[in-house]
Amino acid sequence: MSENGAAKFISDLGKGREAFHAEVTEFALRSGERTPEDFLRHFSCRAIMKSLDARPTERARIVSQSTGVHEKVAHKMSSDASGESVQIALEEGVTTSAAIVGLFQPDDKQRYLERHALWAFDIEGQPWKATPANKTAHDRAKAYLAYILERALENLLISHEEVVHGITVGKLVQSLPKEKLGIIIEASLKTSDKFTEEDLLAAIPPQSLVEYVPLDYLWEKVIVPLVAEAHDYAPKPVTLTAAKSANGKSSDSGEWLAAASAKTDSASSRSSSTVTEDEIVSEDEILETDEDPLTSPPLPNDGNKA
Repeated sequence: MSENGAAKFISDLGKGREAFHAEVTEFALRSGERTPEDFLRHFSCRAIMKSLDARPTERARIVSQSTGVHEKVAHKMSSDASGESVQIALEEGVTTSAAIVGLFQPDDKQRYLERHALWAFDIEGQPWKATPANKTAHDRAKAYLAYILERALENLLISHEEVVHGITVGKLVQSLPKEKLGIIIEASLKTSDKFTEEDLLAAIPPQSLVEYVPLDYLWEKVIVPLVAEAHDYAPKPVTLTAAKSANGKSSDSGEWLAAASAKTDSASSRSSSTVTEDEIVSEDEILETDEDPLTSPPLPNDGNKA
């Protein structure tokens, strides 16, 4: 069992992006960060059965165990019919959301559901915004973020160096209490070789980090850029610098407006600058330099005729 009471699940997908996501989703459900009702709101019974379109045996198992239909009969049902059958069983109280979600294997959730949609489900509760005012939610959020960091390291999605550099040493010194800093110093003195970021996180593991470093800071500086975006669980932000709207006109984003405003201010500044006496052209100078096209000497003839 984990610290918050959720049974530990280790994916059979091997180390990597898929295993990490399967483990995080299952932890979210088992810890109460997300509920089976939340899951079916994101992925309906029909959507689940449709995702298992190429797995008739697995569909039949879920239909049979959630509705009571014989497995041989369920095996002949299409994915649409299977989804409708499970949905009706849910609406009529024959089964429950928890039973349906529990029958959908953790690794299969990762295998067959769209990755971005699954991550959106995982983080819908915005755990990084939890505050100590609600102790239960805050404790659950701390356990969730610590688990995400732990499994990201274990599944080789991020390195210890990336975690420490993302947080920054300065932030650690600012956030950690003196006794924790003492633990780090003591550990460094006992290390015969170079004291590395891995040694640092061994002394102050994710479970300790979430106790002292603000959750929103860990989320924004480490989890979002180094895990969610880097491994395509969440879409990367669109750069608006060269973005154009669908009608072909330039985007009117704040960035463009700011640039335009700066350009306008610069031009205005130039036009309103004080003109020095040296820059003033007198009327006599104008008369002396202006040439009358009627009295000006003709251009030399190059010999070409029209």
